[in-house]
Amino acid sequence: MCTATYIPLTPTGFILTHSRDEKAIRPPAQLPQPVRIGDHTVTFPQDPQGHGTWIAASAELTVCLLNGGFVPHQPQPPYRHSRGLVPLHVFTYPTIHAFVDGYDFTGIEPFTLLSLQWNRLTELRWTGQRLFVHDKDPNRSHIWSSVTLYSADVIDRREAWFRDWQLSHPTPAVGDIRLFHQFTGDGDEANALRMNRNNELFTVSLTSVVQHPGQTEMIYEDFGQQTFSHVSIHESVYATA
Repeated sequence: MCTATYIPLTPTGFILTHSRDEKAIRPPAQLPQPVRIGDHTVTFPQDPQGHGTWIAASAELTVCLLNGGFVPHQPQPPYRHSRGLVPLHVFTYPTIHAFVDGYDFTGIEPFTLLSLQWNRLTELRWTGQRLFVHDKDPNRSHIWSSVTLYSADVIDRREAWFRDWQLSHPTPAVGDIRLFHQFTGDGDEANALRMNRNNELFTVSLTSVVQHPGQTEMIYEDFGQQTFSHVSIHESVYATA
């Protein structure tokens, strides 16, 4: 249940920003830490309940997760494992397409996964029965809203906000898009970019991955815990996951 935006940077690079919407009863996430997974040192905030994440990055690969595929679904537990583990599993494959060909998606709740690797932006949507793979234009900006939380009309409204924001920010910096994620809306608090539904379900954190040639960083803010983390990502060896 989340919102993600992608902004290309010239000559090569991007800003990927993710608002995490969660239930108030969910325990707070752990701050981003680097962990060795496969051939990558991967930095990610971790959900202590499912032990997964919604966004993870190495020096070469960034992966982001949203709940749901194309339409809202009725949960049918038990699932084989948390879909929050899927972004971490991607790092055990050499490419996103090797992951698509080799991964077993059965028994996992529907999700949308975004992958950024070597200036290639790939969108995966798993419906629970079928996987759809679409290469998106990495030279254009994009926005995604979780279909499990936002109706089609609200998603269209948010896309319009994003288009309007781009017109007024032709060369955005990471601070600009983080403000967009925190303060954009039309007075409907339940569907604003930083949303709140009766203090039971709300935006709990904001994460940005910024990649320039030879440099990747993760910026993370937990609104409830009032904690902030800014991590430079390098391919060095840390603890094994």
